[in-house]
Amino acid sequence: MIAFDQTKPLLKDGKDIQYQGQTGIGPFNKNNDPSSANIGVYAFDKDNKPVFDHTQSGDVPTD
Repeated sequence: MIAFDQTKPLLKDGKDIQYQGQTGIGPFNKNNDPSSANIGVYAFDKDNKPVFDHTQSGDVPTD
């Protein structure tokens, strides 16, 4: 992983930069915006501690 300031020369030279966030790479649309999302849904137990319940996935709406 490199910092943004290290990508400036690459961008200036017309190179493509592939962003990878902390949760990994996801699909991007033609505007390089995320085109889908995944979230983890948690419930709280009797001790008020979060417990994983399920994952919800979906497409990001476009205009």
